[in-house]
Amino acid sequence: MAKRMSKAARKKRLIRVTLIIVIVLTLIVAAVNVLQKRVTDQMNEKNDTPTSAAVTRGSISTTVSGSGNLTDEDVKELKLHSDVEIDEILVEAGDKVQEGDLLATVNMSTVLSAMADIQGKLNDLDDEIGDATGDELDSYIKSTIGGRVMKIFAAKGDDVSTVMYDHGALALLSLDGFLAVEIETDLLEAEEAVTVTGSDGTAFDGRVERTGNGMAVVLISDEKAVYGDTVTVTNAAGTEAGTGELYIHEQMKITGIAGTISSVYVRENQKINTGNRMFYLTDTSFSANYTSLLEEREELVEQLQRLIKVYHDGAILSDVSGTVSSVADDSSATGGTQSSDSALSSFAAMGSYSSAAASGTGTTDTSSDDEKVFFSICPGTQMTVTISVDESDILCLQVGQSATITVDALDDETVSGTVTEIDTTATSSGGVTVYTATVTFDKTEDMLSGMSASVSIVIEGVEDALLIPSDALTQTRASAYVYTGYNSESGEFTGMVEVTSGMDNGEFVEITGGLSEGDTVYYFEKEENRFTFPFGNMGGMSGMSGMGGMSFDSGGTGNRGSNRPGSMPGFGG
Repeated sequence: MAKRMSKAARKKRLIRVTLIIVIVLTLIVAAVNVLQKRVTDQMNEKNDTPTSAAVTRGSISTTVSGSGNLTDEDVKELKLHSDVEIDEILVEAGDKVQEGDLLATVNMSTVLSAMADIQGKLNDLDDEIGDATGDELDSYIKSTIGGRVMKIFAAKGDDVSTVMYDHGALALLSLDGFLAVEIETDLLEAEEAVTVTGSDGTAFDGRVERTGNGMAVVLISDEKAVYGDTVTVTNAAGTEAGTGELYIHEQMKITGIAGTISSVYVRENQKINTGNRMFYLTDTSFSANYTSLLEEREELVEQLQRLIKVYHDGAILSDVSGTVSSVADDSSATGGTQSSDSALSSFAAMGSYSSAAASGTGTTDTSSDDEKVFFSICPGTQMTVTISVDESDILCLQVGQSATITVDALDDETVSGTVTEIDTTATSSGGVTVYTATVTFDKTEDMLSGMSASVSIVIEGVEDALLIPSDALTQTRASAYVYTGYNSESGEFTGMVEVTSGMDNGEFVEITGGLSEGDTVYYFEKEENRFTFPFGNMGGMSGMSGMGGMSFDSGGTGNRGSNRPGSMPGFGG
């Protein structure tokens, strides 16, 4: 009896399971039918009337887009030997300063001590350079900082060591864009506008940089004036104030140690950038580590020049006009002390090295571990934004291409910029390979570092092109075509015309053959439609919970691949 009841129970259970399966399958079929009908109805409703457009003339371009954060491009870091002690810091972050403004007073004995320390290192380096023999030296002499070539002493065939002995440099660079003349006069005042006349009669606009002790220093642009020329300075009233010889206001010496000049790649008055090749040498015979020793020596000379400037000015002055972006902690800017007399004696013992170093006043952002940043000043003239670029687009980009930058926080303020750097070092994330591009642009008053911005880089464009909407073009492997007519009774497109297409930016496509201006094309706009499963949560039926809210993408509904309205691939239309 128990056995017969067990069989009956199993039979009832099987009937219930079968019934549930039948109900579920019936519901699924009904849902699919309803969904298909809804999709078809919506497609037919959308496709009752196609869109028409005239072939027009206009400009078309393709772009690479991305987003990033604004960064101040031209921050000037004022670096000095870390042993220099600050007596009083006179500015704070956010302050506006002008070129020449007082930033801080310093303990002069520590400045002299730092100068003596650097000169000692220079002496040691000179001994190492003298012992560096064996392997060949780099044959190229390059600029370590951008500037204007004001004087070239070396010519093809010259011996480098001879040129260095005769002139102390192979060439001279102007770093800040100015030549200067110092005259003896009491007629001028600081910041006064003057006229500077060259020996050939050419007149230049000048500005008095500073005066004192019966002397005045006048600055003019280095663009057209001649280094070493004897000039005459006249004030606004036309009174001659004095004469003097033009020198480089902020000078950098390009140096070498051995070899023969085989090629000269630059000319006088030429602007060059950091890393530009200036000379090519042959017959080099110094050890390979000489290059690093020379670079180290040049760096120390530049450190010494910065200290000499502070010693000459009696304080730390701003090199540029702008906004103070950072100030070193006063407590971290102090170091060991040395009496003024002792430091002065050490500095006097430097001999000819100190006078040679003092002949240039260039500055650089390169520093060793012995230096620290005391102040950072942002002139506020340029900013950059760096964007990620997909591997499919990176080869389309070139330095110099135009870009449009839209700043999100400034009511979508838009400015123009230029691609200034392309980094082809790839990074990969989630299987996607990307590169970076940097765009530089002029800063406006309200822009702040860190703001979000969108960038659009124009990679190519065509003017006066024949254009149609991209959706109007149907493309196959063999051809591309458009429809120039539509039969409303049959619901079919007519007048199929093969065309030749050009640039396509996703909205419009260029037509280079097959159509004329004023022709009309017919098409269905391509849209993406999302349809929701018509049944809610089907919980309560075993195994079917969680089906609520299912959705399907219909994909494109344009005319590509079909010339009949309402056709729906996959639904048997």
